[in-house]
Amino acid sequence: MTQPRSAKDPQPIDDSEDYMDSVEELDLEPDPDRGRIGDTRPESAVERELPPHRVRQAGLTGAATPDHEAIADDLDPQILIAEDGARSPDEPGENRPTDTEMRIVGADEIGAGGELEEAEREDALNEARQRNPLPE
Repeated sequence: MTQPRSAKDPQPIDDSEDYMDSVEELDLEPDPDRGRIGDTRPESAVERELPPHRVRQAGLTGAATPDHEAIADDLDPQILIAEDGARSPDEPGENRPTDTEMRIVGADEIGAGGELEEAEREDALNEARQRNPLPE
């Protein structure tokens, strides 16, 4: 598929410059604090990791809670994907979703630039079909 004449070549990504802040060294050494499967754990460690409200929610889904919100054990996107702007689990995020800031923008800031939006492209195709219907 050919690109429109107005399409610009994307800027090359300089991996060493652009992504260096998100590169983390892999730690393949075993963690001495972790036991093996089947080992018993001290009761204090279990209580620290599973506070009473989490124990009460064990095995439940969000539908079983009074507010019907997802709980930590749900495989729900709002639990699995934090919307705090952090790029990794170790990076601290903000306490608000990153996509809720709204502002009024000019026509040049909408979408990907000067090209037609998806709806405009679809509408243009529909108008062309109405002017020149396909032969039956």
